[in-house]
Amino acid sequence: MTAITADEARAKPKVPRIDPTKLVWAAATILLLILVVAPMFYLVKESLFIPDDPEAIEITGHYGFGNFINAFSNPLYRAPIIWTLILASSVGSISVVIGSIMAWAVARTDMPCPGLIRTASLVSFVTPPFLGATAWVLLAGPREGWLNVWYRALTGAGPESHLFNIFTMPGVIFAMVLYVIPLVFIVVLSGLNNISSDLEDASNIAGAGTVRTMTGITLPLVMPAIFAALMLAFLEGMILFGTPAMLAMPAGHHVMTTQLREFMQSDQYRVGLAAAFSLPMLLAAIVLLYLRRKTLGRRSFATIGGKGGQRRPQRLGPYRWLLLAFCLFPLFCSLVLPYFALGAASLMDLQGGSLTWSNLTFDHYRFIYSNYAVWSSLWNTIVLAVMAATAGTVLAAILSYITQRRLVRGYQFLTFLATTPLAIPGIVLAVGLFAAYSHKPLLLYGTLWILFLAYLTKYLPIAFQTSNAALMSIHPELEESARILGASPLRVFTEITVPLFKAGLIAAWVLIFMPSIRELSSSVLLWTTNTKVLSVVILDFYEEGQLDIAAALGMVLIVLTLIVVVIAYRIIGRDFMKT
Repeated sequence: MTAITADEARAKPKVPRIDPTKLVWAAATILLLILVVAPMFYLVKESLFIPDDPEAIEITGHYGFGNFINAFSNPLYRAPIIWTLILASSVGSISVVIGSIMAWAVARTDMPCPGLIRTASLVSFVTPPFLGATAWVLLAGPREGWLNVWYRALTGAGPESHLFNIFTMPGVIFAMVLYVIPLVFIVVLSGLNNISSDLEDASNIAGAGTVRTMTGITLPLVMPAIFAALMLAFLEGMILFGTPAMLAMPAGHHVMTTQLREFMQSDQYRVGLAAAFSLPMLLAAIVLLYLRRKTLGRRSFATIGGKGGQRRPQRLGPYRWLLLAFCLFPLFCSLVLPYFALGAASLMDLQGGSLTWSNLTFDHYRFIYSNYAVWSSLWNTIVLAVMAATAGTVLAAILSYITQRRLVRGYQFLTFLATTPLAIPGIVLAVGLFAAYSHKPLLLYGTLWILFLAYLTKYLPIAFQTSNAALMSIHPELEESARILGASPLRVFTEITVPLFKAGLIAAWVLIFMPSIRELSSSVLLWTTNTKVLSVVILDFYEEGQLDIAAALGMVLIVLTLIVVVIAYRIIGRDFMKT
């Protein structure tokens, strides 16, 4: 064996070390493009594809604007658009009035029990709206609804008489408003908490009463937040699927989300028609979120006195109890009555019978405990939520680090892509994913992977914004010190930065997991026999008329959701509502 001298060793060329940093950054960027751009590209492409024979096994066709002409000229499809506009306008306007008054009462008055209103609004916010709709069928169905049964028993009215009928458009609006009010409440409350009460105090000193101070001082200051809440409430009324599917369709009315489901479940190939029909929803969502961002971007006038200013409550005297009753009523209708109805229905042997010991049973829970389809859907739900939360948190952490530290050119474009899914309604995203991954070379339809992509894409902005907020509090000096000592950017990120904002990453994980376990709008178009999730199974039992089983499953989902909320509150603390 020949020995190598020191001079020969120094002369030997050194193999350059491969820095994986750029590879990781590139992989995150490519994955983001796949998640956001691919389904939207195929959505537009499919909207222009016109099949020659929609019933053929092998679909062939040509490109043109026939799907758009059919979607918006056919009177059968025009009605859902009109009903959607009526529904969204009504839900948005009613919710913003009630939610704003509730936020003002909590933030600016001496109303009793503000903590109760805040906590109950949070619980109402995370309650799945389709479970609320199921509960109100039990409460306000025209024939068997318990409120109507009690009404007939008290008044002696005939069997066809009813006080409430949830299967009407006013009933649909009522059920949707109950679960949109908390969204408005949270947004407006956040705006009020950023406004000092100095000007309101000055108004009171000048002799203005509570009402005049509210309308002349507080309302103009918080108007940007109210307008932003209005945009979000209108958008929520436009894109919700579960409540209209359960209440509007029995009333004989389709909205755009339920009509999309009809297109996708048709025996004929109507994916192009569904894509064309969904694009206006996508454009409307983009416009609404753009207006919201522009409105909140011009709110600098609303922070006079600074966030640290004292907030002295407006004295209401005896009216504070009346205001408390006003705030409690929608929460009573969204929490107490629905939870009671679902809990009671899940334990009643004979639906429509009295709530007595002889009519109580655990058979419905035994049924779901022994039902393979329920356990399979529960497993799918938890697996998907864990996968989406983990992947979303990792990807969001990398993207937030890239964009905040400006590690690559075009980092602003990455920020735009990471927040774009906020403007994509879940059911529209599902149509785009179906169009993208229901054919070769990447055939994902029929697997959990397509649902995973839907959840990951839909909730990535939540994790990205949460990671951004946490990363902003970390000064880059420690990272620069490590870089000076020779550490690569990737090593700095994993060993220095991540441990410093791990609490924000845990919060991001929880905030993806929580909505994923109850997601319905995307799942309802992408499920197959082997990939059902819990929300879809509940909808199936409801549509089969098995309200008792649906109620029992609903209680399981509610308990699971509340457990996650408690964990989230323990991790994030009082900033949970703001997040």
